[in-house]
Amino acid sequence: MKPKSLKHVNKYLATTHKRIKNIPRKKIIMRFAGRVGLIYFGVVNQHSDEHTIIRGLTVSPTHRDNHFCVGTVNGYDVSMVDRVDIKLAPDGSTISDNWLVFAIELRSKTSVPHFLIDAKNSDTHLQHLLSSTYPNMKEVDLEAFEPYDAEFVSRFSVFTLPAMTQEIHDIIMAKTAKVLGAHFWPLSIEQNKNILYIYSTQEKITPSLLSSMLENGLWLAAQIDLSTDTVD
Repeated sequence: MKPKSLKHVNKYLATTHKRIKNIPRKKIIMRFAGRVGLIYFGVVNQHSDEHTIIRGLTVSPTHRDNHFCVGTVNGYDVSMVDRVDIKLAPDGSTISDNWLVFAIELRSKTSVPHFLIDAKNSDTHLQHLLSSTYPNMKEVDLEAFEPYDAEFVSRFSVFTLPAMTQEIHDIIMAKTAKVLGAHFWPLSIEQNKNILYIYSTQEKITPSLLSSMLENGLWLAAQIDLSTDTVD
């Protein structure tokens, strides 16, 4: 389908949104939310509903959020959403993205630099969003400070402001990166304004995927908190 106007894009987005919002997907997320202690709100409208929008690189004026959940897990404020965004390309075609996003608020009082750890060989479109929104953030080489596990290097690219490379190394040191390389791929990671975002673009949602995203995200949040100066 190749809509030619924003009106057509919005109509196409709504249709796709309904297709994604199928019963099995909803049941899986609702059951998971109930098991881990999150409150399930379902569909939320960023323009009218009173809720805290999950931001990060995937936020946009056109995104639609489904299966929004929020709560506290292991002392961390956690929210998650099933996000759809369809945009009109210059040639009239559509660019469609669907992200499952977990947002975890860090407990550290220290301002943590913005970074993206993007999964290689995984079509997240996050690097495109990064370059268009934060053009000064570049891919950096953490191995300038110490050797990193080959699995991490082969599976992930790290982006931040070049001037912040040393600080990102101090947060994502080789021992932490080794765990990321072994357990996080094909998930991608963003940290911005002391909120950790865990992204998945896998089409099929499973209880195992949801558990992996939350458990890995909570582990990484704790590691980042420990690596910074002060924690609540």
